[in-house]
Amino acid sequence: MIGRYVMGRGLFEEKDGIDEEACLKMYDNNYDFYRIVLETFCKEIGNTYVNMKEKFATRDIESYRISVHSLKGSGASCGAVCLVRLATESNALIKEGKWDEAEKFHQPILDELERLMTLIPQRLEEKTK
Repeated sequence: MIGRYVMGRGLFEEKDGIDEEACLKMYDNNYDFYRIVLETFCKEIGNTYVNMKEKFATRDIESYRISVHSLKGSGASCGAVCLVRLATESNALIKEGKWDEAEKFHQPILDELERLMTLIPQRLEEKTK
């Protein structure tokens, strides 16, 4: 664990694109629980990132779709609004059999995962000192 949240300060800034307020409502304003969710998310998305790259390269569309689908829920659990939007659109296109259109979301999803893998630990570190 990184440390205890300092009361009175949010973990994220508006520009971060994380809906912290919605998550806190889900988690009964429990920052300690929210921090655990964020830490777990960061650990999991590294594996998801690698898995998505592999499944995309081999055109294992169903396995890729499952990874994208899982990002909707895990992204929502930590308030990652952009990730949820990208994953939702990509998942819907894949389900409709529109792989060519869904492919356009691959790199933006990976970019957003990279951003979150850097941003979340950074904010946790900054705000728990």
